[in-house]
Amino acid sequence: MQTDGDRHLLEFWALAQQLKTLKRQGWLDRGVPDPESAAEHSWGVALLAWLLARDDPALDRDRVLLIGLVHDLPEAVAGDPTPFDRYRDARGAIEPGRFAEPPIYTSDARRVKIAAERNALDQMLGHLDTAIAAEVRDAWTEYESGRTPEARFVRQIDKLETLLQAESYADRHPDLAIGSFRLGADRDVTDPRLTRLVRLSRRS
Repeated sequence: MQTDGDRHLLEFWALAQQLKTLKRQGWLDRGVPDPESAAEHSWGVALLAWLLARDDPALDRDRVLLIGLVHDLPEAVAGDPTPFDRYRDARGAIEPGRFAEPPIYTSDARRVKIAAERNALDQMLGHLDTAIAAEVRDAWTEYESGRTPEARFVRQIDKLETLLQAESYADRHPDLAIGSFRLGADRDVTDPRLTRLVRLSRRS
């Protein structure tokens, strides 16, 4: 017999799996053909974080994995804003030279983004089992605040995984503008093990 809990779980899942069809906006803006989805990126972050956390006994690997899985979850409803949205012209395009700059959200854009994602997460979790909803919300909030070693680690993995994807796309599309991803990783990745991987990832 179907219960309300089962129905609410499927409602949550229907919203969550919209990440599978949400193409990452940064790749669309750069003209990458058939770019990855937000779900593919989240899988990459979660797997990479879990693998690399093994070398640091101070990190809770299960927590790292959960944070990686849910760090972009609200985008299923809120969409995928980028730090370069303020440069869009009347047609919605961004001048390619902007992608040579480091990615920086203005304070206002950051507040708007966080508020929209918090509202989206409330919508997604509104009828889910209270304990599960709290666990997902706490993990996402932990990531956004960067208040724990696990959250700070996953935030750096997010930059590393995006850089690895950028370098992979650039192998196929040599004219692709990926300078912003390199600058962002150089600025934000500080863990010594991860900085070595950032350097190793460079194709040029």
